[in-house]
Amino acid sequence: MTKPDQNEPFFITEKVAAEMIAAGYEFEPPAIPCTIRLRDVLERMTDAGLALQPGEIADQEREHRQNKRFLAG
Repeated sequence: MTKPDQNEPFFITEKVAAEMIAAGYEFEPPAIPCTIRLRDVLERMTDAGLALQPGEIADQEREHRQNKRFLAG
């Protein structure tokens, strides 16, 4: 089984799953289910750690921290 070179998302269809299983791949559920929101994770990060995070939610947390500092004086 080979994956063609492409920039599009790769979806595991029933056919692809069957090929993967035939090739020896085993599908397993995640060991630990996600039980915390990304906002809560970002809130606990240091400023340096948060600076490395991409995305809109990280941008919102950075803005929240800036506003918090501005209001504090």
